[in-house]
Amino acid sequence: MARYDLLSIVVLYALVIAGVVLFFVHRYWYEPRQSRLSAERLRREEAAGVPPSARDYEYAINFDADGFTVTNLRRKKVSPFGMRWAEICRATAFKRDEFTVDCICLFLARADGSGVELNEDMASWNMLMEALPQCLAGCRSWSEWFSVVAFPPFATNETEIYAQGSAEAVRSGSA
Repeated sequence: MARYDLLSIVVLYALVIAGVVLFFVHRYWYEPRQSRLSAERLRREEAAGVPPSARDYEYAINFDADGFTVTNLRRKKVSPFGMRWAEICRATAFKRDEFTVDCICLFLARADGSGVELNEDMASWNMLMEALPQCLAGCRSWSEWFSVVAFPPFATNETEIYAQGSAEAVRSGSA
């Protein structure tokens, strides 16, 4: 049986403590900082009109006055999918718990209940959120619903931000 002297035990404990400290520094300081810097870079590139890359995003949202499409940037053989704005009867914002972070999502539903889920990890999300009230008359703006969905953390906080009936009432002037 090998004998360990006091110095060996102290060195072993010091290495274990140093490893634990490095783990927590990496997990709770370095990773969030890198994520924040990356998000800031992506926002700047989006605002400057730089096309999204497959390195940064898996999906990209493209939209115009008629509707939107979602394209898989990493698998080119997958057909884009989307909807026309006129098809959308309800929009629900919610938060998906991804263990250490939350992801803000938006489900755009047709009358039959089918629809498309978009989320903040998709390219052009911020531009779409700014334009959504113009694309869907009567839709609540990002600033009106974001805090309701984002807080408290790790709760779904499902919030209806658009209903087709309310949009028709706004268009006709009866709301």
